[in-house]
Amino acid sequence: MGTPLDTVLKPAWQRQRRLLLQWAGVAQTAWLLPWRANARARPHEGTTAMNAATGHDGRHDFDFLHGHWRIRSERLKQRLVGATDWEVFGATQFCQPLLGGMGNIDEFISEWTRPGASERFIGMTLRLFQTESRQWNIYWAGNHDGVLEAPMTGAFADGIGTFLGTLEHDGRPVQVRFQWTHASANTAHWQQAFSIDGGESWETNWHMWFRRTGEDGTLLHDDGVIELRQYAMQPGRRDELIELFDREFVEPQESVGMHVIGQFRDLDAPDRFVWMRGFPNMAARAESLAGFYTGPTWQEHRNAANATMIDSDNVLLLRPARDDTGFPAASRTRAAVGVVPPEGGLIEAGLCALDAPAEDGFIERFEAQLAPRLRAAGAELIGVYITDPSENTFPRLPVREGEPMLVWFARFDDTDAHHRYEVALLGDGAWRTAVAQALLHGLKQPPQRMRLSPTARSELRA
Repeated sequence: MGTPLDTVLKPAWQRQRRLLLQWAGVAQTAWLLPWRANARARPHEGTTAMNAATGHDGRHDFDFLHGHWRIRSERLKQRLVGATDWEVFGATQFCQPLLGGMGNIDEFISEWTRPGASERFIGMTLRLFQTESRQWNIYWAGNHDGVLEAPMTGAFADGIGTFLGTLEHDGRPVQVRFQWTHASANTAHWQQAFSIDGGESWETNWHMWFRRTGEDGTLLHDDGVIELRQYAMQPGRRDELIELFDREFVEPQESVGMHVIGQFRDLDAPDRFVWMRGFPNMAARAESLAGFYTGPTWQEHRNAANATMIDSDNVLLLRPARDDTGFPAASRTRAAVGVVPPEGGLIEAGLCALDAPAEDGFIERFEAQLAPRLRAAGAELIGVYITDPSENTFPRLPVREGEPMLVWFARFDDTDAHHRYEVALLGDGAWRTAVAQALLHGLKQPPQRMRLSPTARSELRA
């Protein structure tokens, strides 16, 4: 998305000085709250009672937001008129605590410009926790008018933060609702909705999808669970989907919480497209998939994508077999759209269909008998995964359930290197013996091995 990183890279003392100056301005304005403060919402009574009953204090409920973030904003262009046209833009944010953790302040620097304005929009938020009510007040201001808006007031319950208030829109008061969720340490989601019927119905008009970054601006990934997706394509249309995928679907998926690990051509099946994406956990998976498949990018391109496919339901839900068998951190930056990277080598995926869950002894058999022979033949093992038996948290996209699997991934410099490996493996009597023994102890059939060639924008490469 080309998100600007100038703010992220500024020295910390400059950032802190600017934010403290802004906070001083907010504090000075707060006690003189403009007329909008008369529209302040009543305390969120249900959440207050719940916090009191459970003894939950709440003063650290926003700690997850501290740090550096890259943000994808999806903003409804017109509100409360039944519009469906969204604008999408990027932003960066840095948030830091105040008052020993009882508050925080952030600065939101976007790529968006307000209609008629020449400079990009900058906003800031001050959040303060009230110890008596155990609720948060959230104040917002922007560089378009420098006015501190009336606060949204509320708290977190069952992992969802709900904050209510009343503001003015097009000359009339509207009820406003903020909702916050954070399904993992490196992702968060904020959304805003308006109501003009006393809260009976709400129109969501703004989403912000947060991805935590390092100080250098790179996304932080946590792939606790991955999908291995194999698509059967319409004859001759695989490259059409790859071009669309690499151009339109990589960054929008990552911006809502996924990690697009790799995209591949199956060298032995010209009408099969294989790709993988990762998620921190199953709850984050549900939120990220809902965000992408109901969002504007998929709505715009889904017909073109679906027209290239015959079937997209061949999906394995996997998790690392051991704590240290997940894919290593990416060793190179993903190529930009239109850039042709150096040859990406070849990735082998070895699929072992099992009679029982891999945890029931097959992991140890693979590590002791099969993996050493793969390495001896020339394979560089970069990942070993097993089926995740968790319930599918996004039923709209089916996965293969009740099929215990172990899947290994190996890297090769090129197809010639993989050919030499195959020759060595097939001539290895110890490998044949290990497979025969495995067929007697959990392996349903000889391993299926796929030769996968990375696309131009695949992050996982040789």
